[in-house]
Amino acid sequence: SNPVEVNARATAPPMAMEPCIVVVGGGRVGTYLACKMRQARARVLLKGSGRKKGKASYALQGYVDTLCEDAGVEQISSFETLRNQEVDFVFIATKTYDISGVQEELKENCVRPKVVVLIHNGIIKDPFDCPTVRVVVPQGYDFVETPGKGCGVKILVKNEDKPWIMPNTEAARKVEALLSKCNMPSCAHPHFSYLMIRKFFINGVANLLSIVADTNCNGLLQNHRKTMDNLYDEIYKVLQKPHADAFKLMPDNFYSIVFEGLASYSEHHPSSWHDFKAGSQIEIESLNGYVKQLANDQGMQVPETDALLCKLQEMLKQRGRELESTC
Repeated sequence: SNPVEVNARATAPPMAMEPCIVVVGGGRVGTYLACKMRQARARVLLKGSGRKKGKASYALQGYVDTLCEDAGVEQISSFETLRNQEVDFVFIATKTYDISGVQEELKENCVRPKVVVLIHNGIIKDPFDCPTVRVVVPQGYDFVETPGKGCGVKILVKNEDKPWIMPNTEAARKVEALLSKCNMPSCAHPHFSYLMIRKFFINGVANLLSIVADTNCNGLLQNHRKTMDNLYDEIYKVLQKPHADAFKLMPDNFYSIVFEGLASYSEHHPSSWHDFKAGSQIEIESLNGYVKQLANDQGMQVPETDALLCKLQEMLKQRGRELESTC
């Protein structure tokens, strides 16, 4: 190599300790994030959610293993590896119903995150007592086989150029700096409350309906617009008071923004659809279940939401029976 480079390196101040980053959730988003984080010259550990997985999920594990090996990501099965250690960032890309379990497991192993980053759909209470950053992710992710190219598999990202959105806090600005090192666009945004609600509307009209209708985002827009309009109206009515700060920031063309946002996913299937097909538990409480909960709190009727939740519960019971009969 060029001797000038060698000299420059020899006289450079010693590098700070490489940051330690843990990503929890070995699905599409978690795997993508862990592999990207290696660009920050960090030690990156990927931990699965610890859930019992359906048969289809095991098939995906091969993709995860290949991508992690290619990027130099360490896979761990428990936080035992990090017992009594301080960790720079813990990104939690699990389903919302797993988050409190992750928090308990970190506590049990005395793992001390400096910053926790929550990547999920829907709305939940934050269970952490260290600085926490909630992220709104506008992307869709899918594993794709690439025979004869690279490691033979890649993650296809829909809307890759759109930034991850976070609140404008000190902790979020640290996350923003980390993501920029990994060439991932992000923004600590003063209007985060509105942008989170915008994403909630997109997930609220599409995610659980995609299971019931068994279709992708294009199919929803072409064949289920009336149902989505009704869901939209109910979400709007129910969230208006509890999320008044976000509603103040809503532009007049908000309805169009929501459905254009959904259209940008085109042939992508929402994550809830993938979970249903894989035999995994479905996020309900943080999505349309949250709408139902707020409706109950305010004494409001939400017939379209009720019908959707009722049909989904029927399908989950049926799926449970089918899984039992094949075991």
